[in-house]
Amino acid sequence: MADSHHVSLLEKLDTADDRAHVLADIAELTALLLKTTSRGLQLSEANLANLDLSEADLTGATLNRAVLHGTSFRRAKLDRVTMICPGMERTDLTDCSMRDAYVHALAAQTCKMDRADLSNIRDATGSLFHGCSMRGAKLTDGHLAGAAFYQCDLDGADLGAANLQGASINECILRNARLDAAQCDQLVVTKCDISGLSLRGAAGQGVVLQRATGADNLELSGAVLPLLRLNGIRGREVAARRLGARGADISECMLPGADLSESDLTGARIRSSNLDGSRLRSASLVSASIGDSTFVEADLTAAQAENLHVVESQFRGARMRGFTARCATFRDVDLRAVDLSESNLYRAMLTGDPPQGMCLADASLTGAILVQAYVAADLRGADLRGVNAAYSRFSQSNVSRADLSGAALFQSTWVKVDCHDAKFDAVSPPFFVDRCPGLKAAVEASGGPSTKALSSYLTAFEGVLRGETRGST
Repeated sequence: MADSHHVSLLEKLDTADDRAHVLADIAELTALLLKTTSRGLQLSEANLANLDLSEADLTGATLNRAVLHGTSFRRAKLDRVTMICPGMERTDLTDCSMRDAYVHALAAQTCKMDRADLSNIRDATGSLFHGCSMRGAKLTDGHLAGAAFYQCDLDGADLGAANLQGASINECILRNARLDAAQCDQLVVTKCDISGLSLRGAAGQGVVLQRATGADNLELSGAVLPLLRLNGIRGREVAARRLGARGADISECMLPGADLSESDLTGARIRSSNLDGSRLRSASLVSASIGDSTFVEADLTAAQAENLHVVESQFRGARMRGFTARCATFRDVDLRAVDLSESNLYRAMLTGDPPQGMCLADASLTGAILVQAYVAADLRGADLRGVNAAYSRFSQSNVSRADLSGAALFQSTWVKVDCHDAKFDAVSPPFFVDRCPGLKAAVEASGGPSTKALSSYLTAFEGVLRGETRGST
């Protein structure tokens, strides 16, 4: 129960003309109690509704089940207070200091906490903040697991290193808020303005950011967020360098220009999203799945993408030099004018239905590895100089105007390949050729020291196929 003397002293402050004198009395009593009992004023179950306690020193006070509706604690000292199940509606904590407070079963409704220092708040698990203004509030290192923030203004708030496991933040303003190094397991953020929100170095599995009202300049760099889910996030200049998000699910997002360099997106699922101009240099897309998405002019230089699966997506003009995609699958993908030079596409499948749906027109694959690759694509005007395509299949592709000078086609299979105006300088047999229009003319027009041998081989091979001469294919 509350100490009647302590309550009367606070009531006196509310009506005093000389507030400075009463504030001094409160500070003196608080200091004495802290020295003798290690606790401040005893205000359990006290009715302090609508009192003006601005600037009061209530360090270490006990406010269990106290009625604080409409109470003003502006610039008050509430460090190390104990608040178990207090009644807080329209309570004003603007600019107050409430460091190291022990808070349990808190339900703050339409309270003002602008610039309040709530750092290292303890045991605030399951607390509710509904309709509160918390602009610039400091909640660093706070224990807020399972807490719920609904329709709160957290613009510029600092929740760095806070424990937010299982917390939910719905319909809030999180502009320029900081959750750096926070513990975020199962944190769910829904319908919030997360423009400028920073999760730098945050860690937690199963974080969900969905249907944001704004997400420009979202910061995820260095965060470790396996199974991260991004749904309906639309923002420019998202920074997520070295993000660890294995198994991430990214759907219906608009993230043009996002920086995901060196990020770990192993096993990620990307659907119906726009990452045009994004940066994924040296990122890991191993076993990832991409569908109905655009990466136009994206930078995937030196990215690792073994077993990558891409369907009906656009990478037009993307920079993919040194791209490693062993056993990857690309189906009906627009790779027009991409730079895949020196890439590793060993046993990759690049196919379309029809083959023209897989577009590699004007692409650069100089020095690329296509050993045992299966290619049925539009390669018109592509640069395939020096490509290693041994044991590959190019059947039903279109390589007209492509440059295959110096390509290694040992035991490659070419059936119904359009070769009009292609270049075959320094290409040596043997490889399987059947019904490839324009091939002979292209070889003869190429010139070079190997032209005669290749032309003779094609003539002899055609005779074998027709049964005019005996031989083995």
